[in-house]
Amino acid sequence: MHRHKTGLAALLIATLTIAFDGCSNQPNHSQIYTQAAATISAELTLTAAAYSPTPAPTETALPTETSEPTAAPMVLPTLEIQLPPTQEAALPPTEIPAVENPYKAEVVSIGPSPNQFLPGQQFTWTISLKNIGTATWSGKYTFSYQNGAQIANQNSVHIDTVTPPGATMTLNIPATAPNEYGTHQSEWKFARPDGVAFFYIYYNAIVGDKTFITSAPGGTATATPNTLDWMCSDPNRSNIQQSGCDEYCRNNAYMMQKAGKNCYSYGVHIMP
Repeated sequence: MHRHKTGLAALLIATLTIAFDGCSNQPNHSQIYTQAAATISAELTLTAAAYSPTPAPTETALPTETSEPTAAPMVLPTLEIQLPPTQEAALPPTEIPAVENPYKAEVVSIGPSPNQFLPGQQFTWTISLKNIGTATWSGKYTFSYQNGAQIANQNSVHIDTVTPPGATMTLNIPATAPNEYGTHQSEWKFARPDGVAFFYIYYNAIVGDKTFITSAPGGTATATPNTLDWMCSDPNRSNIQQSGCDEYCRNNAYMMQKAGKNCYSYGVHIMP
């Protein structure tokens, strides 16, 4: 706008100048018109330049929306589950066969029976044991007091008798009944020569006002070698030995008869 005003002022001044000059001198009309035209042309050019329209802003093309690329489906890694190895069923432990104890015994008989005594009464305690093991009872065995009432007249009995498997041994031990009324139990043990006990005996002595014992007791303890030959040569002892004499007599009755002895099983004479 300022340049436009300046150009108009210059045009006005030039026009007045020409008019003024025309009053003083004879104008050169051709020169005047040429200068005026040049001046106007120049001013118009400047005016046109001043009023040149502001160029329209260039429209910036909006970026073309491009579709986002389709995301590839997420592939989850395959988890490999590793199970622990199957444990094989544990095999049952191998059973170690138990070593059979070769030292075994059983009570064949024990007396007196009935076991009723007067206070302080003396008697012979009789115990018959059968060797049902596989080891021979071969001397230096002991039968000794363990617990309870001490009815025997000694604490132990040393046995030198040899008793093979299947044979029976009888102990005869002097004993005395307790002085107090009641039932008194006595516990004894049968032990090997090394002192290891393998069989226990329990006997009850009933002390009261009556007794069935009529015989006098022996003076010392004895151990009778109750071999099958000895047990089966007497009817009463064969009843104690029971089935053992049955087989023994079938196999040995002839030899026993030659030796002047009979063989019995359950009290019955077995003929050869």
